[in-house]
Amino acid sequence: MTETRINIMDPQPVPVQPAAADETPKVVYASVTERFVALLIDYGVVFIPGQFIGLAILKILGPYAQMWQIAAVLVGINALFVLYEAIFSCGDRVTLGKALVGIAVVKQDLSCPVSFPRAFMRAVGYYISGALLMCGFLFAFFDDRHRALHDFLGGSVVVQIRQKAWWERLLVRLLGTLLLVGFAWVMYQQCFGGGSVVQQYYVNRAKAQLQNVALLEEAHYARYGYYTNDLLRLSLLSGDPVQFQRDTQKVLSPKGFRIGVQKDSYKIMAYAKDTNKTPVYFSSK
Repeated sequence: MTETRINIMDPQPVPVQPAAADETPKVVYASVTERFVALLIDYGVVFIPGQFIGLAILKILGPYAQMWQIAAVLVGINALFVLYEAIFSCGDRVTLGKALVGIAVVKQDLSCPVSFPRAFMRAVGYYISGALLMCGFLFAFFDDRHRALHDFLGGSVVVQIRQKAWWERLLVRLLGTLLLVGFAWVMYQQCFGGGSVVQQYYVNRAKAQLQNVALLEEAHYARYGYYTNDLLRLSLLSGDPVQFQRDTQKVLSPKGFRIGVQKDSYKIMAYAKDTNKTPVYFSSK
């Protein structure tokens, strides 16, 4: 689909069908593959470092990190992505992914680049599309200008800004396929794997609760001269047995919890309440 092109970013001609001398140069809209590759590159620019930063913050906070602190880290990383997309999609700027692929965001009437408010709304639209089970992105497959839901929200279209050789177009398609597989794997790990910030939060809280149980074991030994495998008996030593039981149920799976006691040592075993039911242990030796 072609229309009158605008001059943005690059004076090189847009790859179009040859036009007659009296015709105006034509615009070529970015393909779905080109847009997807650019988006995943930009996603990696922000979220790969953000993942490491989030895990580092979680490690600094330790096992007593609160859920609101974890949520604040995740919100901060996503807010950074929105600002990155908004700032580098307005004016004459392009994001790193779009620069590498050779595409840019402009107003839907092709008159000029989008403004910051439009670019910001467009960036927020990514999350609206995601909240709709990714259905917002499917619009691009049916619209004649390959506009997704976030393009409609931002009043924008995405156009090619430089000519590509055949091998470059092939490379974009191959890269798009590889990135799609990688993106699906990352999303799987984030939702079901053990490396995400939220998963680590639940595992660390489970380990912290085992340490609390261990403290009660030591208190029981100091008072009665032996260790016990009776969790209810230990909870009575906490000063608030009801709250202790609630805290335990929040972070530890009820199945699989046990305390192995010997004369002068003990070992506590349980499963965290993350999606993987990660086993956690505490040993006095």
